[in-house]
Amino acid sequence: MNTLNHKRAAVNGVVLHYVTVGQGPVVLCMHGWPQNHREFLPVIEGFTDKYTFIAPDLRGYADSDKPFVGYEPKTIAQDMLDLLDVEKVDKFHILSHDLGGPPSVALAYMASNRALSLSTIETPFFGLDFPGYVDPRVAYWHLSMHMNMDITRMLIEGREEQYLRHFFRDFAYNPSAFSEEEVQQYVMQMRQPGNLRASLNHYGYIPQMAEQTAELAKIKLSVPMLAWAGRVSFGNHCFACAKAIATSAKGGVIEECGHWVFEEKTDFIREELGAFWGSVS
Repeated sequence: MNTLNHKRAAVNGVVLHYVTVGQGPVVLCMHGWPQNHREFLPVIEGFTDKYTFIAPDLRGYADSDKPFVGYEPKTIAQDMLDLLDVEKVDKFHILSHDLGGPPSVALAYMASNRALSLSTIETPFFGLDFPGYVDPRVAYWHLSMHMNMDITRMLIEGREEQYLRHFFRDFAYNPSAFSEEEVQQYVMQMRQPGNLRASLNHYGYIPQMAEQTAELAKIKLSVPMLAWAGRVSFGNHCFACAKAIATSAKGGVIEECGHWVFEEKTDFIREELGAFWGSVS
């Protein structure tokens, strides 16, 4: 893979660390918890000759600022718009995973005709209302637990490695999908001062997430959308939600796959993303 360019930029009141690599049309990457820009490296490795990737550590994570406020989807989306302005990017694809998904949806709405596509992989959708919709908080124990940020911090601090190792193994179809090196990278991140406290805000703001997503989704999203999820994780939730909010939605359920799609089904998701991006460029 080409060498990652590490950069920092002051955007929307915070300083974000981000990486850029590749050449061609831009793909902006928005990660989830407990990861950072690194989670996109398996995808990036297959496309550096065709696409330019911009992958930030979102506010609250890793080497970006860790403010006490500003974790609403629209605020994070504005972070991304400002970052794209720093990089002088006009048109771009959006690729998100997990809790990077709700702000990526807000970004697709706010970017108007600048967004070429939106790919949400293993994303929980809060605040929607359509037949068969189930709020992810009903099915996943950790969402409500993490929303109680003080209790969660008390339970995890000093036990980051045990907790994250459980997280990466239990939410996977293949429990060995993460190398020991990758596990340690994320453990190191979570032990950085302020990281656990700040990153848990991405759960603490789920009520605002639901409210803003519901408001945005009153109008159908015109940006072409791709939504995939693992059979033993979100299942049909992601594609069903994409069909509910977007005028054009593709995707489905990945068999023998859990939450960590980029690590568990790298070849499959690369193929799907490449075909999707090629069809909407």
